[in-house]
Amino acid sequence: MHNINSIRRRMLQKRPRQRAQRGFMLLELLISMVVLTVGLGGILILLVSAISIDKRSASASASAMVSEHVLEQITAQAANSVGVPLFITDCAGTVWTIQTDGTPLNGGTGANGGNGANLTADPTNPTREVIDWTEDYSSVPTGYKMKYVACGNGGRQETYEVRWDVITMSTYARMVLISARPAGIPQSQANAGLRFVIPITLRSIDGA
Repeated sequence: MHNINSIRRRMLQKRPRQRAQRGFMLLELLISMVVLTVGLGGILILLVSAISIDKRSASASASAMVSEHVLEQITAQAANSVGVPLFITDCAGTVWTIQTDGTPLNGGTGANGGNGANLTADPTNPTREVIDWTEDYSSVPTGYKMKYVACGNGGRQETYEVRWDVITMSTYARMVLISARPAGIPQSQANAGLRFVIPITLRSIDGA
């Protein structure tokens, strides 16, 4: 009987200790879940940011390629070919007219010189000028803008807004500034923004 009572007392003494151990295990589990949730949240933010940056980089590269394509068409024409427009057909079958006539730096239809889209100071280098994307699309003279539809993989199409300005440097030389960006970007995000890359302006000086 004495042995049975001793065993019973020892068992009763172990129960609070076992309950405390179970309580600690539950608390550790909750802490582990919180740490895991915070860690997964951080990874998710990094993943979303990486996807966004990759998409912006792809859009910037595609925009630059569209600008280069149009610029090549313009520079293939003699600089003194006044009044002779070019024509380019996009992936949607639309034929766009490309005007290549320019005026001196201090004249023309565009702000800060030339014929075409307005120019403004480059936010990264104020000593040079770039295409001003704050100008409303409807204000850009006809023949110096277009909404070019480019062909993508698997038949996918992407529309790019393209603008250019032509500055006459002499009878046989001109400077062409051209820029493109994906269509549909809000005007408030014209030259920069958190979700959009600043459009690249390409420059070329060609002769007769």
